Amino acid sequence: MKKIEILTWLLFLTLSGLAQTTPDAAIRAALQNHPLVKAAAFDVQAKKYAEKSALNLPNPELNAESPTGQFYAVGVLQSFEFPTVYARQKQVAKAETALAQAGQRISENGLRYTVRTMYLDAQVADYQSRQWKTRDSLYQAITVAAARQFEAGEIDFLQKTLVENEAGKVARERFAAEQLLMTMTGQLKIMTGLADLGTLLPLRPDTTSLGVSSGLGANPAVLYEQQAVQVAEKQVALAKSKALPNFSIGYMNQGERETPIDYRFRASIGLPLWVGQYRAGVNTAKAESQAAVARAAAQSQAVALQLQRTDLEALTALGFVRYYEQEALPRSRALISAVLRMRDAGQTDYVTFLKTLDEAFAIQREYAVQIQAFETARIQHLYLAGQ
Repeated sequence: MKKIEILTWLLFLTLSGLAQTTPDAAIRAALQNHPLVKAAAFDVQAKKYAEKSALNLPNPELNAESPTGQFYAVGVLQSFEFPTVYARQKQVAKAETALAQAGQRISENGLRYTVRTMYLDAQVADYQSRQWKTRDSLYQAITVAAARQFEAGEIDFLQKTLVENEAGKVARERFAAEQLLMTMTGQLKIMTGLADLGTLLPLRPDTTSLGVSSGLGANPAVLYEQQAVQVAEKQVALAKSKALPNFSIGYMNQGERETPIDYRFRASIGLPLWVGQYRAGVNTAKAESQAAVARAAAQSQAVALQLQRTDLEALTALGFVRYYEQEALPRSRALISAVLRMRDAGQTDYVTFLKTLDEAFAIQREYAVQIQAFETARIQHLYLAGQ
C-alpha cells in the first residue's frame, strides 16, 4: 500500500512538472500568437514587395495624331530615368526592408520584456497569495484559541476583539491576494495566447543572466537607429542621382505613308537645367541623414545610461535579497516560532503577540519586494541587451 502511495505521489509530481509554464515557454507562445508580432512581420513583407516596385517605370504613352493632315498615325512613347536612379531606388528599398526588420526586432524585444514582467507580477502575486493563505490559517486557529480562552476567563473582551479584528483583516488580505493572482494569470494568458498556464515557477532570484553582455551592439533600438542612418545615406545618393538626365524613346510616323521604318522612331533626353531644385533635394537628404546620425548617437547614449542604472539597481537589490535570505528570513521564522511558544505558555498578551507576528510576516513580504526589484532590474537589463 505504501508503495502505491509513493508511486501516486511521484506521478503527481511528474504531471505537475509537465503542466508547468516557464518564462521562456510563455515568451515563445507570445511570439507565435501576439498580434503585434504578426503586424511587424507583415510590415517586413510589405517592404519586400516594395523592393520589386523599385524600378517604377512610367506607363508608356499611346497616341494618335495626323502630322501631315492626310491620315492618322499611331505612336508609342516610353520615358525612363537614368539607369543609376533605378539602381539607387533598389538600394533604398532594400535598406527600408532592413529597417522594417529592425523594427520587427524591436517589437519582439518589447514583447519579451512585457511577458517577463507580467510573469514576474504573477509570481509575486502567487507568493503573496500563498503567504496570506498561511497567515489566514494561522490567524483562524488563533481566533479559535482566543475565543476558548475568553470563555475560560483567561483573557478579556478587548484582547478577544483585537484578535478577531486582525483575523478579519488578514482574511480580506488573503481574498484580495487571490483575486490579484487570478487577474495576473488571466492577463498573462491573454498576452501569451495560452489557454492553460499550469503552474508557475516559484518566486526566487535568477542570477544566471547577470553575465549577459551589456554591449550596445545588440540593443534593437540602437540597431534600428543605425539602420535608419543607412536608409538616410541611401536617400542622399538617390537624391544626387535625380540630377542625372532622363530619356524617352518612341515610335511615330510623322511623314508620308511611305516613310521608311528607320525614320519613324524618335528619342529625347531631359537636361537637368534647374540645378537649384536638385541641389535643394540633395541638401534636404543630407540634413535628414545628419539628423539620423544624431538620433543614433542619442539612442546609444540613452541605452548606455540605462544599462548603468539598471546594473546598479540589480546589484543593490541582490544585496538586499542575500541579506534577507541569510539573516532576516531566519529571524522571521525564529520570531514566529518563539512568539507561538510564548503564547501557548501564557507568557505574552495578544497585543504583543499579534504585533510580533505582523512584524515577522512583514519581513517575508519585504523579501518578496526585494526579489521583485532585483528581477525587474534583471529583466530591464535583458531588454536593453536585446535578449
